[in-house]
Amino acid sequence: MVLNGSLLAVIPCALLLFAACGSSDGESEVGVAEATSDETGQEDPDPDDPTDPDEPVVNVPTLPIGGGSYPLDGTPGVVCADVSWLWPSGDDPSVPEGVSIVVTGYEVDPEVFEPADAACDGASCLDGFVFSADSTSCQVAMLSLVPWTDEQEGEDAVLRLSGEMTCSAEPCELEDVEGGDTEAFLNAPEVDTESEESEESEETTDPTESG
Repeated sequence: MVLNGSLLAVIPCALLLFAACGSSDGESEVGVAEATSDETGQEDPDPDDPTDPDEPVVNVPTLPIGGGSYPLDGTPGVVCADVSWLWPSGDDPSVPEGVSIVVTGYEVDPEVFEPADAACDGASCLDGFVFSADSTSCQVAMLSLVPWTDEQEGEDAVLRLSGEMTCSAEPCELEDVEGGDTEAFLNAPEVDTESEESEESEETTDPTESG
């Protein structure tokens, strides 16, 4: 049997191909490819997504705020702290575009007020409020532990807020924050103890005993 030249040229190539498909121990070798987002089911981070975890997040222990307080009608001993964003100055406050600051905590000094179970007119600062270019004020209902009465002098205090700042670009910072206003003033409300005592006595009086 005579083999032509073209067939003789193919045989060595086929032998080399079969040898490459096997390993020394007889097991086949499988290449490992890099998994894609379609295969894993996980989406790649969106560079334009404001919730992207790669965006800078900076803790701000004392936010640049200011404001005062006013008594909450119908709720003795409770005031509403009216908090406003004051950076870069009180005359021209603004939150930069692409920046958001979520309120994460508060401090009262001295500790003569505490959050009250009441609602003011505006959004609550302590309920996940976020300062942004479109939202620069919030309120907090605070119960005075030392109000003004006939028996005692009331005690004022200041309210400070802390938060976390997220920026769409670096650097993520607010310059000269510590040099500006960082407190909202809480004025001790007046509580009429005589009226409260008279109301309590009327409630405890048995109407059948009168007359």
